[in-house]
Amino acid sequence: MEFPLQRNSILKQFIFALIAVAIPSIKCYSDSSAHEVIVHVRQKVVFPFMGLGVQWDPYEYQPSSADWKVIQERMQYCKPGYLRVMWNANSYCLGFRADGSPEYVWQKGYSVHRGELDKLCGILSFAEQQHINVILGEWSPPVGLIKDETDPRWAKITADLLSYLRKERGFTCIKFYNVINEPNGSWSGNKDYQTWESVVKTLYQEFVRRGLNKKVLIIGPDTTGNTQWLEPFTWLDRAANDLASQIGAWDLHWYALDPEVYDDEIEALLKLKKKMLGEHGRVVASKPLFIGESGLLTGKMNGDQQPRVKTFGYGVMMADYVAQVARAGWMGATAWDLDDAMHTVGAYQVPPGPLTLKVWGFWNSQGAAMGNPSDFDVRPWFYTWSLMSRLFPRGCSILRTTEPDIDRFRAVASMDRRNSSQIISVMLVNDSNLPQSVVLKVPTLTSRVNLKMYRYFREQHLHNSQGFPIPYSTLNSTVLSKGVKIDLPSRGVVFLTGTLAR
Repeated sequence: MEFPLQRNSILKQFIFALIAVAIPSIKCYSDSSAHEVIVHVRQKVVFPFMGLGVQWDPYEYQPSSADWKVIQERMQYCKPGYLRVMWNANSYCLGFRADGSPEYVWQKGYSVHRGELDKLCGILSFAEQQHINVILGEWSPPVGLIKDETDPRWAKITADLLSYLRKERGFTCIKFYNVINEPNGSWSGNKDYQTWESVVKTLYQEFVRRGLNKKVLIIGPDTTGNTQWLEPFTWLDRAANDLASQIGAWDLHWYALDPEVYDDEIEALLKLKKKMLGEHGRVVASKPLFIGESGLLTGKMNGDQQPRVKTFGYGVMMADYVAQVARAGWMGATAWDLDDAMHTVGAYQVPPGPLTLKVWGFWNSQGAAMGNPSDFDVRPWFYTWSLMSRLFPRGCSILRTTEPDIDRFRAVASMDRRNSSQIISVMLVNDSNLPQSVVLKVPTLTSRVNLKMYRYFREQHLHNSQGFPIPYSTLNSTVLSKGVKIDLPSRGVVFLTGTLAR
């Protein structure tokens, strides 16, 4: 049945070849069918970019010292723009004395209770040494410690904690504070929007009294949802009206359904939210704006486990997700999360069982204890996330790109100044089942540049023994103003990066 079509196709190619030989003025380019992606160096979508963050919380199952070293080496490679670190007030405040003064685990005589604080300080020490900004926060109002979330004592002990960590311990990496995680959720312990608004105002007043408001910014609304549950996104609109002075950085959580990624819904809605903030004036619009937790919801099971993090396809879709965040003009996104062993979904037990841990990480440091040592190996999505984090770092500019209307195709480009050099990086995402070819052009870059190319496709994702990406090839002496053809087999990502000549 297909033979006549195949014969006609061969015949057409033969005729076109004869025409090309007979008429020398007609030039046949091998890339004539390829679509163009244009990078506009002088047009910034985002500046400065916050970078890509990682959720790194004190562990339920603390890694061994050897595993902790491996985790730190992996994060040194990843180079996150920031960390989001959440815990509970009950971990540092033991209660209140008869005179109303709080009892803290760092005070004399309470060292036996410092376990959770030491875990936190281990993360903060890494961040301080690596010059990584930190969002510190609490999951929910501390049960049994205060009467409810509006209790002003909560704001006071929070300010005491930040003063201790920043002044006495030297953790100036703490730049943001998240007072309640996902306050729109029933699991947060928060009643409603009005209650959360009151909590933020009380905390801000305490920050002002201590002078902390100029050092640590309160973030919000930190709500979670997706396009099938739109109400959480409206908290951002309400906060822009009600808390413009108190909120120092805007964030939302979005666990996306597959169609939301495929159909550009992330980019479309985030653009609308950025536009809304712009309508509230320059001060509101200029504040940091990012996704506080990101991940894919489709396929979640067993309460809170996402087995797709172990698959190749998750790495492609998270690259697509981040591309849409950056293209929408948002300043960053946080990966949920670092390590399965940080959180439990079932009852705590030693060793963990198959339904004990939340499965969302780049790896599982409890793999050996659970009889599967290879589960501590880096998973495929670390490949794309770590490359995005390195190539779109904190402080870079996200540039405007124009690209063809190809289904499930996205392009992101950045320019970054490092050590008096300029580095251009481009990510091309083909999230469809069809192969694509594009010609990448940067019209203003006429000098030659050597471009490292990384390729993340099912049969092409080179890495070293640690699981870290290594370049697939180097495109030497490339003149980007003339264009370079890039082939993308179905479902994958191409990264290109090079240092421009001075």
